[in-house]
Amino acid sequence: MRGLPVVFVLSAALGLSACSQQLYGQCDPPEDHLKVMFKPKVSTHPFSHSFCIVCNPDLVPSEYADWAMEMGAEEGPSDPNSVHPCLYAYSQSMSVDTIDQCESMICNGEADYNDMVGKGNGNFDLSPILNP
Repeated sequence: MRGLPVVFVLSAALGLSACSQQLYGQCDPPEDHLKVMFKPKVSTHPFSHSFCIVCNPDLVPSEYADWAMEMGAEEGPSDPNSVHPCLYAYSQSMSVDTIDQCESMICNGEADYNDMVGKGNGNFDLSPILNP
């Protein structure tokens, strides 16, 4: 029982250090309204994976569904007030392991998109690109 708090503290520390690893970018004009967040896989966590996300902070909730579908998502959010104006970005042809790869595939129109990022997701911090 005595080791449980140590495990909890270490897990929390690893989680906090993972947030500090987030990297942010932005596409060049004319796509400079697109902001990018990349969070690399945490090498010390066996189930970790990287995240590549694109956001358009200029949107209001009523525009989220149209934007998501324009970007290539199959559908918009069922409740636009429960999501950020952000989409998870994926690549069918490569592993996305760096901010440069993430930013390049988004800004060059090569990313695949599926779902919007929920406001309850605690895996990363989008505030630097949503509230600059």
